[in-house]
Amino acid sequence: MASVSSLNDAMLLIYSPAVTTRIKYIFNLFFPELLGLNYKLTSLTDEFMSYPGAKINYSQSDLGSGLYIKSAGILFENAIIYQNIETIDVNGSPVFFADTDSSSILPFDPFAAAFYLVTRYEEYLSFKPDKYDRFEVSDSIAYKGKFLQTPVVNKWAIQLKEILHYHYPDLIFHSPVYCFIPTIDIDHAFAYKYRKIYRVLGSYCRSVLNRDWKDILLRTEVLLGRQQDPYDNYCYLENIHQSYHLKTLYFVLFADYGGDDNNVTIRKKGFQKLLRELDGQSTIGIHPSLSSTKHFSKLNTEIYHLAKVLHRDITISRQHFLKIKFPKTYRNLIEMGITDDYSMGYASVSGFRAGIVNPFFFFDLVKNNVTSLRVHPVSVMDVTLHDYYHFNPDKAIETILHTIKVVKSVDGEFISIWHNESLSDKGRWQGWRKVYEEMVKSAVYNM
Repeated sequence: MASVSSLNDAMLLIYSPAVTTRIKYIFNLFFPELLGLNYKLTSLTDEFMSYPGAKINYSQSDLGSGLYIKSAGILFENAIIYQNIETIDVNGSPVFFADTDSSSILPFDPFAAAFYLVTRYEEYLSFKPDKYDRFEVSDSIAYKGKFLQTPVVNKWAIQLKEILHYHYPDLIFHSPVYCFIPTIDIDHAFAYKYRKIYRVLGSYCRSVLNRDWKDILLRTEVLLGRQQDPYDNYCYLENIHQSYHLKTLYFVLFADYGGDDNNVTIRKKGFQKLLRELDGQSTIGIHPSLSSTKHFSKLNTEIYHLAKVLHRDITISRQHFLKIKFPKTYRNLIEMGITDDYSMGYASVSGFRAGIVNPFFFFDLVKNNVTSLRVHPVSVMDVTLHDYYHFNPDKAIETILHTIKVVKSVDGEFISIWHNESLSDKGRWQGWRKVYEEMVKSAVYNM
């Protein structure tokens, strides 16, 4: 059995003049979650000074004992206050909340900087929303500081690990293991099937006006059962995922038709049968409609109806159009029993919205507390590469493979977003099945 002293030596002691909710939150993220390291917090100077093992002094003053990291102050606050942030480059790495105190082991406060990013602090402040009432990526500190494609929080944690290991080689780290989670959004379960008659007739009329005879022919063949619906790619997906022993997450838009929420009719038996089949092989989650972000009753209805179809509780979610309003969106999901959300990304630009590629708990800045909702950052999305970047398949593959390499380098969680319709390999998505297959193969072989 290990002695008491050796057990103490293997635990990190952190001194802070005050142990706040924010400090406990971010230290839990850094040490147990990202570094797999046991630690203890103390606000007692005598306990810190007499401790013989590994220790960090996180305060405004160097105590002359342990490793000193000068605090920036944000973790000792309770309010949401505008922060005057300037990103600087230190040895090729972007940092902020910098300080010139030479006695500090780092030239910036990694805990304050990480807290600002993962809590999405800037999205609580005043900003000009886009047409979908979303936070614009161009307003983010990561975009302005040109580190959106870098998981800086992970890199800061690794940097701290290297310093700790150098000074305290007896410390034991259990870092997370890289993994790949393929996720599919079902915005339009079928291109032609299971739609109300007025929508079918309206589509025929548009095709006639546009002289789109191919669409008229294909639609007719599908509705007569002579051809497979072009969006019906579920067997293709399941075959790929099963061949690599992957568990897939599907997020289904299960809302009444209207505006940008225009999936097939949710009451159609064929649609419901498809969802039950997919849920038996993989896992189905809710894809809340855009209108549900404004009306909680709609979110309630959508989750209730999907749960009724699947005969189980719904616990995972991804926002339609990746629309998140802090803290309202996540509070609503928590109230509805959602435990894990997969919306943390931008639609228009690839990158890491929260500066991290590992899951973390949502911290409600208004209430100043940690919640039970686990947030899973998104790594790459098909629509971003095709519609916003206008990449061809080869360029998309190149970009995805680079992203996988970045996530793998920090032992992150690579989460891809694709849509069943983008795997039709027809029309504007011609050649994109090859992209998906290359992504899956590379993501798995890196595991």
